[in-house]
Amino acid sequence: MPDLYTLDECLDLYADAFCIGRQRECLFLSLWGRDTALQELLARLTLPTADNGLDTLHLCQGDTRHAMVFGDMDRYSRRSARLRQTRFGTLVHVWLFDQRCISPDRANLHSIALLDDEEGACPVDDQLWPRVRELCPLPLLDHWQAPVMTLLHAQQAVLPASFSQGPIQAWAISLDENDLALRLSGMIRAGVLTPEP
Repeated sequence: MPDLYTLDECLDLYADAFCIGRQRECLFLSLWGRDTALQELLARLTLPTADNGLDTLHLCQGDTRHAMVFGDMDRYSRRSARLRQTRFGTLVHVWLFDQRCISPDRANLHSIALLDDEEGACPVDDQLWPRVRELCPLPLLDHWQAPVMTLLHAQQAVLPASFSQGPIQAWAISLDENDLALRLSGMIRAGVLTPEP
């Protein structure tokens, strides 16, 4: 059974998975609870704090406490599923996630990748590579994966979320087109990147 975290702001809700970015921002949040409690929380996240709104949630388990900051709720997508009737009423499962998880910010070359963190999942770089290729404005050949990913890790252009709980891991991808073009051309001239595998 996964670890469940309670929310200080709504004790009737439980989080079983979440990812917090480097600025404490919410990248992903999986919540369970009754429909009314979830709807109230989601409504409060859209209100200004002066009107009893929320911009921060605190996820707690024992002595462990994590603050998760929400900015403009328009940048989040939401999915939900209603579970069958239980002893406690109908349970609802809601996922909130940064829209960059599904639609990269091509103008700023930023993306968030949610990766399978289960044991036995394929390596992180194999999971990140399709997203890097999709985001990068420069053409990247598949057999360049290892040297390009090594470069991106060294430049901290791909970074894991500061904290993840549950079976997923969030990675932020942030590319600098000019610097990347310069470094890739240098790698091509040095013979590290070749047209053929």
